[in-house]
Amino acid sequence: MKFLSLACLVVSMLFSAPLMAQGYPSKPVKVIVPYAPGGTGDILARLIAQELTKQTGQSFVVDNRTGAGGLIGYGAGAKAVGDGYTLVAMDSSYTMFPGLHGDRLDWNIETDLIPISMYARAAFALAVNPAKNYKTAEDLIKVAKERPGEITFGTPGNGTLHHVFTSLLLSTTGVQMTHIPYRGASDALTAVLGNNVDWTFVAMPTITSQLSNPRLRVIAVTSEQRSPLLPNVPTLRESSIPMSVANWFGLGAPKGTSPDIQAFLNKQVVDALKSPELAARLKSMGAEAVGNSTAEFGQIFRADLKLWTKVIKDAGIKN
Repeated sequence: MKFLSLACLVVSMLFSAPLMAQGYPSKPVKVIVPYAPGGTGDILARLIAQELTKQTGQSFVVDNRTGAGGLIGYGAGAKAVGDGYTLVAMDSSYTMFPGLHGDRLDWNIETDLIPISMYARAAFALAVNPAKNYKTAEDLIKVAKERPGEITFGTPGNGTLHHVFTSLLLSTTGVQMTHIPYRGASDALTAVLGNNVDWTFVAMPTITSQLSNPRLRVIAVTSEQRSPLLPNVPTLRESSIPMSVANWFGLGAPKGTSPDIQAFLNKQVVDALKSPELAARLKSMGAEAVGNSTAEFGQIFRADLKLWTKVIKDAGIKN
């Protein structure tokens, strides 16, 4: 009888486990965004939060925790209780923290945030001022090889996503260029428009508002395929530069969040991306809807940790 009772208890637990998330969420869910309002990561997080609110009937509220290049917000999320009521809007920059900050952080970058689902991916445009007379990315690389160190590129600052992505481009092509760091992405773009630097990477959601600017020319995109917004602009690979990069955006949860809640949140994100209105909004921003599984997101997450740590170390980038 004791064995039968134990067996019944085990079976009961196995069948009831998936039901544990049915009462979730029973109160508002906080979504920490590690950046200021108005940026791409903030806008995308708010779009997803709105859809999750509609689907669950419970509020998913964005909480902007800014400062230290995202460290403050990410740290708050990583140290939060894993009960499903604190989530984090993550992006690719998180996987660059080991290379930039090493052991200086008081949380474990690899394990303290669980990747739930990636909801969007946004590539970059390689933008120049027409006065520079670079018609293609091949032109830019050719001149850089002929005049090592003379070509300048602008970024939002040392250790930023743009800086790390550019470092990969330099190592891939074997050229030397001079880095000019600015205080933000808009300042770097302004420097190109003013013909003060040769080029910069511009996030696709940002470039959409500049496509008619006569002081800007897009000569390549960093995505695997050509962008629907710029069908006549080749990819880097089509320009004989064998690389592609994009900034991904996804939902993360603190360590300890139950598998049931993880599965529930993953399904909600995937379902949210089926909304025609959301899909249209993402497309208009130059972003691609993703909606992958937790396992797939985790695989990309771990691969990026390895890649960017090496790129940062090889380039000697200091934050």
